[in-house]
Amino acid sequence: MRARTVFDLDGRTALVTGGSRGIGRAACLGFAHAGADVIVHYRSAADDAEAVAAGVRSLGRRARTVQADVTRPEEVARMLDRIDELHVLFNNAGIYPPGTLESVTAAEWDRVFAVNARGPFLVTQAALPLLTAGEEARVINIGTIMAHRGGPGNLHYAAAKASLIGLTRVLARELAPRGITVNMIVPSMVGTDTAERDYPGISEAIVADQAIRRYQQPEDLVGLLCFLASRQSAFVTGQTILVDGGRAFL
Repeated sequence: MRARTVFDLDGRTALVTGGSRGIGRAACLGFAHAGADVIVHYRSAADDAEAVAAGVRSLGRRARTVQADVTRPEEVARMLDRIDELHVLFNNAGIYPPGTLESVTAAEWDRVFAVNARGPFLVTQAALPLLTAGEEARVINIGTIMAHRGGPGNLHYAAAKASLIGLTRVLARELAPRGITVNMIVPSMVGTDTAERDYPGISEAIVADQAIRRYQQPEDLVGLLCFLASRQSAFVTGQTILVDGGRAFL
């Protein structure tokens, strides 16, 4: 029998976009550990998503995978049509290529905004009927510390993620009457395959910039995610919460 956790998610269903790897994978397994059934979204990594779903099932929870390009309204609508109930939405899918004012093209700008800003808007909008029907539903967005620090070389990514601060705050007010809270977590640079690919060799500089001197891992976000997904977080909404090892202080 599963031991009950402080932030118990028993009886709740969570959808994690970009759930096939990295932070999304850790969130899926963390939610399952806390008692939730999990829907693992992916765009192209079907095998990885199914491996995460198998991990969820090994913890005694139900799991399924769903595919969609979160930038396309018709695909998002199709994905949500396949879901019967939903209590927690973690808008995690994102891309974060480097880019400066001189190097970013208009097409690259639009693509980064499409995935990181348009995607959370489209998924949350399509999920709203299910979230409204769910008891004490939760929406969790994910930002970047670069939006707060203004890190050079992350222009389009930081700008797109900064827009989610406004989205989170407005939705917190709009959805509170429905019993839905909306919050945003902000990690440091997290040790994922994507980070290693796009920013090779950066970990030492990141760690030196933090109060906590180790490279953040996806599992470092799970405790906060489970709290925000739980009923115990009912009086927390519209917040941008840094979980960055002390790289910035708001």
